[in-house]
Amino acid sequence: MVLAITRRPATGAKKGTLLAISGGPGGTGLDLIEAPYPPEVLADFDIVSYDPRGVGRSTPLIQCAGGLEPDTSTDDPESTEAAERAEVAACVRDTGLDVLRHIGSDEATNDVDLLRAVLGEERINLLAYSYGTQIAAMYALRFPGNYRAAVLDGVVDIAERPNEMRVGQERGYQATFTRLAAFCAGEYRRSGAECPLGVDPATAEATFQQLLRNADERPLPARRGEPVTASDILEATYTGLLWRSFWEPYLRALEALRHGDGTMVRRFADSQDSANTNAITAITCTDTADPTTDRAAVQQDAAAIYDAATFDNYDRRPAEFPLEDCDLWPFPGKIIPGKILPAVPTRVDSAAPLLFVGTRHDPTTPVGNAERMAKYMTSPLLVREGDGHTFVFGNENNCIDVEVVRYLEDPNSVRDKVCA
Repeated sequence: MVLAITRRPATGAKKGTLLAISGGPGGTGLDLIEAPYPPEVLADFDIVSYDPRGVGRSTPLIQCAGGLEPDTSTDDPESTEAAERAEVAACVRDTGLDVLRHIGSDEATNDVDLLRAVLGEERINLLAYSYGTQIAAMYALRFPGNYRAAVLDGVVDIAERPNEMRVGQERGYQATFTRLAAFCAGEYRRSGAECPLGVDPATAEATFQQLLRNADERPLPARRGEPVTASDILEATYTGLLWRSFWEPYLRALEALRHGDGTMVRRFADSQDSANTNAITAITCTDTADPTTDRAAVQQDAAAIYDAATFDNYDRRPAEFPLEDCDLWPFPGKIIPGKILPAVPTRVDSAAPLLFVGTRHDPTTPVGNAERMAKYMTSPLLVREGDGHTFVFGNENNCIDVEVVRYLEDPNSVRDKVCA
């Protein structure tokens, strides 16, 4: 494995190195070097970012070419499973089974310590986003004496089992869709725009589901790319809900779709490239796969995920839920509580406190994750009121950024705080 890494030297008297860890899983990280870090951070720290193994400019790359598209025109789980099997087979063929076995969070955690050593640091400082917070938390547990400070923004609760995590995400997206519908019918309409979800938030879900059904019956053309189907609209929606700043352009895209132009929705849907999608699948399954060929065994968990969000349930409920990629993975994962991870993570007394940061209405890493992890690890918690996912050092909230800078200066100086 070769990791691509870049460094931005401190502008003042260097006090240490701050390693930025990207989200995903499978997100590239080199561009984190260009984030708008506060002057104090730029003065005191070398900023280092990297592409995790299998991703971006690191080698070898995760590749899963040649998968099949499932036939969504029928309630046929075997059609979907055939597509999933083809994708898994492509991952094994194009990436290599031995590479896949060593592409997960276990090795990614060790990579952080390898980077620390290569950078010549006795103790490293971490700034982790989204899935990257799982790596940072695992690092704090595995190498408690090798980090000085660790900021975790958009927190993964590493004590949750994989299905619990997915249910929590679905609930988060459902809550955010409800907030988006209220915004659309209120503030957005008052600005003079037309709300594509209707004037009554109570009927927004039904309006959205009808839009999905219409697109399935007659895909809408886009000026570039394939016509837009219901699955494309859902891909666009998951992206549009993720950050508050995306809400207005996403709603404009839906309105254009209602008038027959799928171009903007296509752009949203395609914003997550296939390489990143491959990496998400490969890393997630390498971490959490529980292979089975028994469809009946997965029904309860699949139903819980399906029922956790209703805004996207535009078709009838499946009579039988199909197996997914991770059910068909060639080996079991190990990043589950009670296996490689403790059932409840705890910080040793000699290790520095971590700093957990959450957004009150985060759709994909709910604030409850940060609350629980801060309690487990006896560490401070910063909460930003509002919507969105990850924001530290993104010019989003000065109150939070000031506290993070204070923490990086002295990891024992920060206490719990809520910022508007």
